[in-house]
Formats: sequence, structure tokens, C-alpha cells
Amino acid sequence: MTDHVVRPIETRYAGCRFRSRLEARWAVFFDAMGIPWQYEAEGFTLSDGRNYLPDFLLPECGTWAEVKGSADRLDVSLIERAALELPRIQPRYEGGPRLMILGPIPEPQRAEHGEYGWCGLDLAPRGDTLESWPYGFGPYHKNCRPWCLYNAVDTWGDPVRCLVPSVDPYEYCSAAHVAYAAARAARFEHGESGPDTGPDDESVARAVARGVEVALQELHRTR
Repeated sequence: MTDHVVRPIETRYAGCRFRSRLEARWAVFFDAMGIPWQYEAEGFTLSDGRNYLPDFLLPECGTWAEVKGSADRLDVSLIERAALELPRIQPRYEGGPRLMILGPIPEPQRAEHGEYGWCGLDLAPRGDTLESWPYGFGPYHKNCRPWCLYNAVDTWGDPVRCLVPSVDPYEYCSAAHVAYAAARAARFEHGESGPDTGPDDESVARAVARGVEVALQELHRTR
């Protein structure tokens, strides 16, 4: 008997063919937040000979992002090597962390519950070691970058916990939680049907608007 390998469903959104539905949901989140993104912008060969292809680049702040749905898919040593060696992209305003690790889209929070923080890796001041902090997208538009959440818990080093966002109870942005809800509510075409077309800004806007509408309805029901 041959073991069946379960693979994520490739998903088309905004002219991109994503390797998983989760990656497409993060693209919906970024669109709902108004955060520019590039999918699989460039691959790299690291100094130890391993190849690495980051899932997203957020060009406004120069932050690369890796999306993983489960801990068994997270190669910690590869991520740490990549965080040390990925090129620093010139930011538009202020630079964000070198590399962020993003997990499954969480349920939106109400104001009293705080802001989600995701693990971000960057070079320490001495330049040859890494430091990690939780970063949130809620305050992104203050300086066009993810914001360090000093009251959230740093979870790097635990492959399971780092895919679940910690919470800073002193920060909150309703727009971010509407975007999380929109990403969770997004619906995509199943499988490989249809031609591989280019971006359709109007259809993307409609998809995000539908997700945001559903998200706002859901948030109002939970208040």
C-alpha cells in the first residue's frame, strides 16, 4: 500500500497561481489592508547551498514573508539562514523586519482583546546574529511597515507556537481584524479550471469587497 501524500490546493487570485489556499488568503489580507505585495518575487541560493524562495515580498518596507500552515512544514534552520542572508530591499519609508513567519489566518479579535503579533526575524545590532520580535499589521500605515508589538510574546524557537500569533493587549486596529475576517471569508475557484489569466483589478477589488462585507457583518454579530 502506497502512502498518499496530501498536497495543498493551488489557488488563483489577482493574476497569481498560489501554491496553497493559505497563501492566497494572505494576499487577500494584504489587499484588504492596502499593503502592496509581490508573490515569489525572487529565489536565492544560500551560503550553505540550499535554495530558498520566499512566499511574499512587501516592497514598501522591504520585508520578506514565509507562510506555513503547519509546524511540520517549517524548516527552522532554513528560515534562520535565510533571515541572515536575504537581501535588504530599500524601503519606501522605514524598513520592517528582514523576514516574517505567518501561519493560518486567525479569527478576528474585538477591541478589548488586542492586536495580533507575528514572529519577525532581523539582524541584531552587531550584524551577524538574529533577533526576533512579534510584529503586527494593524499599525502598518503609520510608517508603511509592520509594527513591533512590545507587549506580545516572542514565540520564535517553538515551531508550533510561532505559527499562532501572540496578542498585544495594548494595541488594536479594527481595519486589521476586518482584513483577517475578509481573508477567512474569501472564496476561490477550485482546482486548475480556466485559463491562466493576468491580474484583473476590478475582480480583485470585488472579491476583497465581498470578503470585507462578510467580515464586518461577522464582527457586528460578535459585539
